[in-house]
Amino acid sequence: MLGSALQFFIGQRSWIPLAVMTTMLLAACAWMCVQGLRLDAVRADAALQIQAEQAAHNATRGQLVAAGHEIVRLRSLLELARNATATVQDSLRDALARESEAVSAAAARKLILDQMRTRVRTEAERMEVVDDATRDAVAARLNRPL
Repeated sequence: MLGSALQFFIGQRSWIPLAVMTTMLLAACAWMCVQGLRLDAVRADAALQIQAEQAAHNATRGQLVAAGHEIVRLRSLLELARNATATVQDSLRDALARESEAVSAAAARKLILDQMRTRVRTEAERMEVVDDATRDAVAARLNRPL
């Protein structure tokens, strides 16, 4: 087919068919050149997009690593806080136990003092038993606030 078309154009003695064929050939070459340039532009744009995505991916990886370090740091702080909380709870339990013992001891002392009956001492007791000032000092000591 191409051969018959060339025969037709070459067989003509006019320059017009040859000019048309040359123009078509130049137009086809120009079209292919434009398509090649467009393909190069698409490739360059794709390469830029890939670079931007890789940069964003690397930044995200950096954030992931930083978040991992932050998690480790926060876990260690959490463990310290839990240990401190456990220590404070133990101290509070001990303090509550001591307070409970003190309240019980105070109640027992009060019961003893409430059940105490006074009487006049005999002459023999006055000579052999502790004097009133010492007994008052001991009673004051036993009745002191906790």
